[in-house]
Amino acid sequence: MSEARSSRTTTFVLAFVIGGLAGALLDQIHVRTGVLWYPRPVLFGQAWWVMPLFGAATVVTLGGVAGFVARSPTLRQYDLMDGALWFVAAYWASGQWHAHPIGLSIAYLVAFAARVQHAQTWVLGLLITACGLAVEASLTALGAFHYYHPDAIGLPMWLPGLYLHVTPLALAIATALRER
Repeated sequence: MSEARSSRTTTFVLAFVIGGLAGALLDQIHVRTGVLWYPRPVLFGQAWWVMPLFGAATVVTLGGVAGFVARSPTLRQYDLMDGALWFVAAYWASGQWHAHPIGLSIAYLVAFAARVQHAQTWVLGLLITACGLAVEASLTALGAFHYYHPDAIGLPMWLPGLYLHVTPLALAIATALRER
């Protein structure tokens, strides 16, 4: 195995592990605040597959975003810490204000629009959002988990706004990996 390939494999394994752990921890916000529930919880109110799903989503998102970044040298740079803080804050907000879906949806959109003016970032954000919603709608349709207050297709109306906030973080990580 070449050194570059070994490095890439190590990067994606680390992304899987870190993304899985971080995702499961963030998902605890939704479990603990009554946003969603798992019919067959195994650990801390979550299903066994939560951590691997977040890990896989991290790898797929970073792989796709890395390709997007590689083809777009003019793509705006995002700060890693800024992206992480905004995403964690957005996740926390969904736990605190999920009972106010219209206000939360508007707040997500306004915050994202204030941070992101670059058209390519919007396109990428909409792609990430569409993919995330498709996966979650499929999982809720299969009965893997349920939102307590879904608005359409088993999902709350604020969820697209939360997915949008993944984009600057994913771009920051992919850009940092590219520069490595």
